[in-house]
Amino acid sequence: MSFLPPNAEQSFIPNDLIIPDDWGEANLILTDYFRNVVDALNDKEIAQYNTTQLVTGQKWFTPGDATKLRYVYRKVIDLGGLNDFTAANPQNTAHGIDITANTIVTKIYGAATDPSTEFIPLPFIDMSGGGNHIELSMDGTNVILTSNLDYSGFTTAYVVVEYIQN
Repeated sequence: MSFLPPNAEQSFIPNDLIIPDDWGEANLILTDYFRNVVDALNDKEIAQYNTTQLVTGQKWFTPGDATKLRYVYRKVIDLGGLNDFTAANPQNTAHGIDITANTIVTKIYGAATDPSTEFIPLPFIDMSGGGNHIELSMDGTNVILTSNLDYSGFTTAYVVVEYIQN
C-alpha cells in the first residue's frame, strides 16, 4: 500500500509556502505552517548519545491502542574496556536505569575498540568458527557480557540501551 506524505502517520512539511497579500489570511497560514514545523521537529529522532538518560524523539505505540504513543529514552553505558570474562564469570557493568514493571527495552547494541585498530560490534559473533562470541544481555541492574575468549585487548567499549518507561 502506498500513500502520499500528507496522508502519512508522521509529520510532513511541504517545502512550498504561498503567503497571501491579506495579513489576516497570511497570519493564519503562517501560524499553521510554523505549528507543523514544530511538530515535525519534535517528531524527529535526536541523534544525541550520552551517559545520562535522554529522550530520543522516537515514539512507540501502546499495545491495544496504537494511537497512544510513548517516548523512547536512550542511555549510553560506558563499559571502560572488555575484561577477560567467561560465561561463568561475566562482565557486569551497572547501567543505572530505573527498571520498573513498566520498563520495556527496545534496543541494546554497542561496539568495542582495540587500539590496534580492530573494532567489533556488541553482541559479537566470530563467523570463522570456534564459537568465539560475546553475548550481550541486561538485567535490572547490569549490562552483562559473556564469552569464551579473552577480549581484554579492547580497551574502549560502549553499549547503548533504548527503552520505554511508561
